[in-house]
Amino acid sequence: MTVADMIAAASRGVRRLHEDRRGNVLMLTAFALLPITFATGMGIDYSRAKRTESKLDAVADAASLAAVTQVTMEQPIGAACAAARNTFVTQTGGLDGLSLDVSKPAGLKIVITDTYATGTAAPYTCPTNPNANAAGERPLTRKAVVSYAGTSANSFAGVLGVATLAVAGTSTSQTIKAPYMDVYLALDTSQSMGLAASDEDARKLWQVTYDMNSDVPGNKRGCQFGCHVKGLHHGQWEKYSNEELANKFGIKLRVDIERIAALDMINTAQTSQDKDRFYRFGVYEFGTDLRKVQALTDDLGSVNSTVSRLTLGPNDGAVGYGDTNLAAVMDGMAAQIPESGDGTTQADARKFLFIVTDGVQDLCGGGHCMALMDPAKCETLKRDKKVTIGIVYTTYLPVKKFPADDNSTELAFEYNWLIAPLPPSRIRPALEQCASPGWMLEASDGNGIHAAMQKLFTLATQAPTIIH
Repeated sequence: MTVADMIAAASRGVRRLHEDRRGNVLMLTAFALLPITFATGMGIDYSRAKRTESKLDAVADAASLAAVTQVTMEQPIGAACAAARNTFVTQTGGLDGLSLDVSKPAGLKIVITDTYATGTAAPYTCPTNPNANAAGERPLTRKAVVSYAGTSANSFAGVLGVATLAVAGTSTSQTIKAPYMDVYLALDTSQSMGLAASDEDARKLWQVTYDMNSDVPGNKRGCQFGCHVKGLHHGQWEKYSNEELANKFGIKLRVDIERIAALDMINTAQTSQDKDRFYRFGVYEFGTDLRKVQALTDDLGSVNSTVSRLTLGPNDGAVGYGDTNLAAVMDGMAAQIPESGDGTTQADARKFLFIVTDGVQDLCGGGHCMALMDPAKCETLKRDKKVTIGIVYTTYLPVKKFPADDNSTELAFEYNWLIAPLPPSRIRPALEQCASPGWMLEASDGNGIHAAMQKLFTLATQAPTIIH
């Protein structure tokens, strides 16, 4: 082969190599793999930083709330600083990859502003020493601002020289010494509240309805479930309603406990009411529909008188009131209650709706049914009007067919038919979704109902507000 031939062959080889496109995708993929890997890693780092920031925001909310509780408002402002700082520090200690120097204002800053009855406002930047103390008169309102700033460590971006991502946030909470409150009570007076309030009351009620309602042999019955009115039994009208017999023999029904608990709530408000009349109450009862029995008023003596007369609704034929239409209740209350304010004036009073219910919708389209409460019916009040919804969930005690027989475990037909198919494990989640977070309380007997209603009012009078 001549030199010319060798040169020509080499030229052809170079030309073929230049024209060959096989393997390009592999090479391009290899070149792109590195930036793709780092982009994915950066996304992971960013997501982790955002999750950390979300957790810190929640902790900052808790810290700002800790500074404005009624308890800390009774103490020197240093106690509020300590409460906020301790809450933040203890809840952020275990967050992986977080770098946040709480000893410096750049890492954690707490500013508390107290406003006094004279109208003067006194902002106070908390020192790094949690034992700092600043005494003074009790403020009328308090606002706490908790700000934080730190960094979240990167796992992937550190290779590129970006070792951390910034995390920062602010939470502001506010409360007042005695917030103006409008409390709307929606009290169940349907037949479910005609049940006995305790197992012992159920035993007594069964016995007296068996002994007192008829003198005709074979016409006796021990009635305890959904029969609080005078009914036709074996062709003869009963002499007494369950409610009449319960009152005659000192037997407590659930409606009695509901009434007593509501009266105690109102009396508590009346005791703490002063010339400014911070509290107003409106009272509604419900069964097949919602009925206003007391318009919203600050005359708590009048409210007391109204509630003291609360009894079971009628359940006789055309004027039946025994079933419960919770959808109508929520629609009606949404139409009655205006938007909630911050509680600083009566015009901007905080709005609370307290409901006593078993959580069962048993009237649908004019017919009897057994269904769960629809939580979506609560959104107009909670989301749109910022109303706090508190619910006392009155679970059923197992209703025995023969309560007077301690050895009998047989349950009443009505209980198996109406209640057993909807156990608390199904009812409770719907009520929790309807109630404001932390404002659903469960009670199965008289003592529980009473304690739950008192707790709702206590929560309302002490509840601060997260502004942002």
